[in-house]
Amino acid sequence: MMHTEIPALIGIAHGSRNPAAAVATESLVAKAGAILGVEAHAAYLEDFASPSIPEVAGALADHGYSSAIAVPLLFTEAYHATEDAPSELRDATLAHGLDLVQADVIGTGEDLVDVLETHLAGTEDQSVRGEIVLLAVGSSRPGANEAVESLATTLAKRTGRDVRARFATCAPRLNDRLEAATTPGTVLPLFTAPGLLLDKARERATGASWQVLAHLGDALAPIVAARYETALEAISARED
Repeated sequence: MMHTEIPALIGIAHGSRNPAAAVATESLVAKAGAILGVEAHAAYLEDFASPSIPEVAGALADHGYSSAIAVPLLFTEAYHATEDAPSELRDATLAHGLDLVQADVIGTGEDLVDVLETHLAGTEDQSVRGEIVLLAVGSSRPGANEAVESLATTLAKRTGRDVRARFATCAPRLNDRLEAATTPGTVLPLFTAPGLLLDKARERATGASWQVLAHLGDALAPIVAARYETALEAISARED
């Protein structure tokens, strides 16, 4: 079996019972892998979605890989990025002997602002109208939500539009804004893929005559590739 020196890419997602989520996630990870020119696989943190991180690590080991770089397909440093993913990566290392390095999350930096601005400008079938609600999942960790709120502020300055952050699982919630707004606006999902939370938000927003844009999907591939490259550079620097 050939020993493969270039680390593979593992894109770590939360996972969803919506089958469209896996399709979108695998497309995103594959596109990032194509940018990098490396083997790439999606892995999921939730038990109801597969394959898991250990399962992907096992397959990579069988293919001759000795290492992989795992990029969490997450926008903030919350529980999944700081607890779930590291624990799964440790288990996978113990089980299969791979050197698994966790890269930074997608984050809420200027590169994501670029993606969001392009996403708004490139909506051919829908003209963005009214205020924009940047909808994120939400976290019990205040710092994670504050990062999304800061992202909304930066996007507002960049676009000259009214942009507000709202969350699907915690306050301030999307429903509160739908009820308070005097005219319908546009929901911009901060989601990598479809999912049940986004499905519910879409139903509520469209019921209030708001439009809801698509998840970000493949547009995030250059950021995922950049996180891989940064982690690879750090590995190389340690080895020099």
